[in-house]
Amino acid sequence: MTDFERYVAEYSRELTRFCLKLCGDVHDAEDLFQDTWARALDKFDQYDQSSSFKSWLFTICANLFRNSKKLKYNSSKAVFSSKEEKEKFLNSIPDRETDVDAYLDLHAAILSLPKKHRLVLVLYYFREFSQSEIARMLDIPEGTVKSRLNTAKKLLKRRLYDEETQ
Repeated sequence: MTDFERYVAEYSRELTRFCLKLCGDVHDAEDLFQDTWARALDKFDQYDQSSSFKSWLFTICANLFRNSKKLKYNSSKAVFSSKEEKEKFLNSIPDRETDVDAYLDLHAAILSLPKKHRLVLVLYYFREFSQSEIARMLDIPEGTVKSRLNTAKKLLKRRLYDEETQ
């Protein structure tokens, strides 16, 4: 097994969840997943073995997500082509969340965030990268990461609270 094949085996599940969280649409998430691995394979000779592969891979994914014009990565709701596809998606969610309705509300609220806020929020809270790692990954100042996280949390709170009162 080559190093690249080992990385694919080790990080595919995490990358899948990351793509789903960013895109909301299963088909777009699959496209982003495939594009990320294709780019990683193409640029693998440029990967610095002394740094984290996970960080490098998620940076590629984040950049593809930010720069994509052809896919519906900014969709505001999850779109499933069948009930089975929706069930498959729900079953892919980590077991930490037991209230599916609460999760779907949170998921919808996250997907409604502007792309730059959604990306930072997902990297920080769902992929557990530090603020400094996110700053390096996105090539933005750490203060910008903090600001976007703060704004994202405020927007989420407002959207979740507004939904509860309606």
